[in-house]
Amino acid sequence: MTYGLLEERKGNILTLSDVWSAAEDTNSYVIPDNREEILEVLHALHSTGLISVLKHEHKTWVVVNKGILLTEVNGILFAPEIFKQHVNIASNTGIVSVSGLTRLFPKYDPDMLICFLKNMELCQEIHPSFLKLTNLHQIGTKEKKGGTRRLLYFPCLLNMKRPREMTNQVYQFGWCLQCTNKHHFFPPRYFHVLSLHLALKLALPQEDDKLNRRCTFWRNGLYWFNGHGVGSLVEIVDESQCVLVMMSCEKGCSDNMVSLRRDVIGEVMSVQKESCPTLEVKDLVIDPKDLAYPMKTPRGRTMYSVKDILSAIEKGEEFVVKSNGTKGEKVKEILPYESLSDIRNISLLGDDIDEVDGVWVKCKSENTKRNSWQRSTLIMEEIGDIQIIELEDAYSDVLDITDLAKVLQELESNQQFDYTDWYHLGLYLGLYERTLKAIEEDNRGRSKKCLIECISCWLKGKDGVRETRGGGSNWISLVAALDAMGARKVAKNIRMKYF
Repeated sequence: MTYGLLEERKGNILTLSDVWSAAEDTNSYVIPDNREEILEVLHALHSTGLISVLKHEHKTWVVVNKGILLTEVNGILFAPEIFKQHVNIASNTGIVSVSGLTRLFPKYDPDMLICFLKNMELCQEIHPSFLKLTNLHQIGTKEKKGGTRRLLYFPCLLNMKRPREMTNQVYQFGWCLQCTNKHHFFPPRYFHVLSLHLALKLALPQEDDKLNRRCTFWRNGLYWFNGHGVGSLVEIVDESQCVLVMMSCEKGCSDNMVSLRRDVIGEVMSVQKESCPTLEVKDLVIDPKDLAYPMKTPRGRTMYSVKDILSAIEKGEEFVVKSNGTKGEKVKEILPYESLSDIRNISLLGDDIDEVDGVWVKCKSENTKRNSWQRSTLIMEEIGDIQIIELEDAYSDVLDITDLAKVLQELESNQQFDYTDWYHLGLYLGLYERTLKAIEEDNRGRSKKCLIECISCWLKGKDGVRETRGGGSNWISLVAALDAMGARKVAKNIRMKYF
């Protein structure tokens, strides 16, 4: 009966108040007599697919015919360039500002439209913490209404096919992160996050437009030239089971390539740990003589595991021995232009190894199952006079909810930690995005309360952090998270006090 009432309304999009008013004015239908029961009926209709119920904070909308709205939105947002309806709204990174979306659809509530687009999985909203992470915080300026500028990411607005010119590149270095389980693959969201990180952190902006970057996107990859003589390509290949990184450099720019590949490899591994930590992966270097591109299946090329390369360097061996016992390439040919005198500074490690007050340490990465700890132990054996600290005792010292006040005191000491960074910290501590969004909604975005709830969830072991995040809720994990997000002063103070 309620569906018949909705169909009779003139508008396709109704608020809950509209539905309530219609229920009070009609005698033709049997309608529940309170808002809660009406909402239950609407959700039941939503579950059948007859209507779409959208919620944002305390607002609720009913889309009577989502096909009509979808057709209208698609016809404007995604019209081909040859169509007169085409509007060039997105940057080449696929990012659209909410204010730009509002100008295109002035008759619709922007919150309703965003909810609809997200429910249809056409876009995802970029959290303010991401702007800080990618140096785009200048874009999150205050608008007239006092709110922070909001941005949306539309993967479908990116070019779908790899540009032909990419196949003409000649590469000098190749590396990949390969799934070792045949049933594992990198989800689409992984590439969405990774590509934005790389484009917004490493590619050059176009003039004064921070959203448009000097890079080329396609469905499963991106390429950019950084102005220091280095070209970089990152692509998801092998039926989404492999992240491929390839680089080329101009004559005299080899040092720049080594520096950049450290950043790119570090970003690839960092995003994997955050967005899909349960994947079983291994990192490999592709033989420099086998770098012909395109490369659909890297596993069909000659490759060397990073673990074997580091072992050879640590032992002073000139060659890498293949898994079948035959002779491989020389280490210096696999890693051209790289200084092999300091194993702690090898670019293949990304940012896996860090220095803490003169002490070289390696944190466990149980969640990635990449044998990182075994690799670091191998690297650090017999290094000499460098002091190595075992982290087993620190890992066994698990914190719990009774330590909440102590942890907050360390973060808040001398006002060093910015409360607005709580969401970012939660991600690095291993909490799920849905958990953090629930915290944000429950506390209405009040940063300090959100931080307290975030730390509480972590201390309680929510989202399996005790099994998946470097030993769980302990000082080591907290320091690693703070370091990773750039709060190094806070991390250093905690390190000096508890380690």
